[in-house]
Amino acid sequence: MRTLLILIFITLIQKFSFAQDTTQIGLKIMILPTQFLFLDFPLTIEKVFKRETLGLTVSYRPSPQSSGEIRGGHGLFGYYLDQSFRNSMYNCFTVGLNSKYFLSKRKKLFLDANLFYRYWWFDNKNCHYDNVEGYRFNATRTENQNEYGFKLLFGNSFQIKTKSKVKPIIDLYCGLGLRYITYVFETFNGTINETYYSYKKETGNNWSAAQDRITLGSPISVQGGVKIGIGL
Repeated sequence: MRTLLILIFITLIQKFSFAQDTTQIGLKIMILPTQFLFLDFPLTIEKVFKRETLGLTVSYRPSPQSSGEIRGGHGLFGYYLDQSFRNSMYNCFTVGLNSKYFLSKRKKLFLDANLFYRYWWFDNKNCHYDNVEGYRFNATRTENQNEYGFKLLFGNSFQIKTKSKVKPIIDLYCGLGLRYITYVFETFNGTINETYYSYKKETGNNWSAAQDRITLGSPISVQGGVKIGIGL
């Protein structure tokens, strides 16, 4: 349903917007404002060619929390590896490459292939995660995750009318994403699922993690959002 609503929204924008096409733009500098809610600050620089683009995205998310409760989903939806953006203990660095293909010479509707890598980490933090129906712990923890992802997106790019050489740009998009995660969790002097450990090291990946109840979530996700920025 969410994907359908996003597609309808893109179609309406395409039909009724006051925007021009983007044929005169050679470079785009974009941000993803919805990520600011997670204290993540991505910046994309995209070179526009005749019918394609090539872009680079970098992002850094600092950790705002040094100890305490890790908040996230609970019950059957509290899969720990799916809570990373909501987990304030984590620092995160992201780098990504993307390439758009415009479906018309007006450079509005596009398909976008996106590859990215994220590194999540925190060191020696006293924290607890309480999920009665799944993975839970209360200990000093050191964690890191390597996340590799691919997104295939459909969207609409348009510029707002202005006489300035710097053009305001909006990209709306939706699609599907696939990810693969490897992780290392170290627990010191605490409990995991009510069992005490002086030290325990857990390693795994997204495909096998369901077996040890850290996550039962699907690696495939629905993507959707809006980027804003300028075109030059």
